[in-house]
Amino acid sequence: MIQRGVIECLGCGESKPKSEYSPVNRGGAPRPYCKPCNSERVRLNHYNVTKEFINQLWTYQGERCAICGSAEVAQSRALHIDHDHSCCKGRRSCGSCVRGLVCSNCNAYGLAWYEALPLPLRTFSLLNDYIARPPAQRFREGTSTAGAEASFDGR
Repeated sequence: MIQRGVIECLGCGESKPKSEYSPVNRGGAPRPYCKPCNSERVRLNHYNVTKEFINQLWTYQGERCAICGSAEVAQSRALHIDHDHSCCKGRRSCGSCVRGLVCSNCNAYGLAWYEALPLPLRTFSLLNDYIARPPAQRFREGTSTAGAEASFDGR
């Protein structure tokens, strides 16, 4: 039985109070997805990827940051979808430029800083390898070959 003021989320299927949903318009009609599910939908849409792809890539990376190898990102849920900013000029990613799943430190401080350096100063092989052959690219190549086993140790 559905209670008054309680809505079933189309994303997670949980019944939650109306306050757990963002209003769609000034009239106050709620979105069909709860705030966490809607946030995830917006993020996946922005990067033009599916939840299944992100989950599979996360497993492929050993459930660790693709750069530093930290497993703490799983507990903190601060997982960032890294992509090549030079690929897509619009607001939405093409999806092919997604490189990997990284922790907030590697995304904000490692990659952003490193990619801003002039090419002659980019001498850190770990980041050069990540940028040249990112885990998402290797994952896609591995899944397009029947029976290919993909492994990645997070470093």
